[in-house]
Amino acid sequence: MRGILLDLDDTLIDDRSSTRAGLEAFLVAHQLDKASEEALVAWRAIAARHWLRYEAGEVSYLEQRRCRVRDFLRRQLSDQEADEAFLPYASAYERSWRLLPGVSEFLERTRHIPKVIITNGEREQQLRKVRATGLSQHVVGVVTPSDCGHWKPHPNIFLAGLAMLGAAAAECLMVGDDEVRDIEPATKLGMRSFIVETGHASRDIRQLIVGA
Repeated sequence: MRGILLDLDDTLIDDRSSTRAGLEAFLVAHQLDKASEEALVAWRAIAARHWLRYEAGEVSYLEQRRCRVRDFLRRQLSDQEADEAFLPYASAYERSWRLLPGVSEFLERTRHIPKVIITNGEREQQLRKVRATGLSQHVVGVVTPSDCGHWKPHPNIFLAGLAMLGAAAAECLMVGDDEVRDIEPATKLGMRSFIVETGHASRDIRQLIVGA
């Protein structure tokens, strides 16, 4: 095997827990009396809607974040007010960045194989995650849509990762948590693939057997 492509959020980093921590801080800061699970479902639905608008080029990265705050609080806020309102979430979210269980073991076991992260996240934030969690010492690069002009599941973002590895699709493995955005496009390119899912033993990254 010549290389491994890796998704980042909820494949290597526990983004679900970070989202929960960020939202809990946001609710406290804004004195909102909402059931945690109910609020989390609403927050994720709002975030997903505006992220798709960002992917479509309808809004900027900052604007999708501001829209999330306005929709969740149901308030008309200026850009500055929305940015300030988001700060408690952002601070708690970033403080809680952690690798998922088993990731360190997987990285150590496959240290002889070059790795590239391909992610749909905003480049600067994703690079901060990679540095904060120590992933930077395990990968040769990170590819985001701002680097190649395409979002997963478009094949070009995978091809950009393969080019960084200097390897053909048939020589590489894709590891991710999304069947549609990670696994299916990689398989169509001729890559091996492995889907991870927290809480499912057979999909634990530690179960992945990687040959030399």
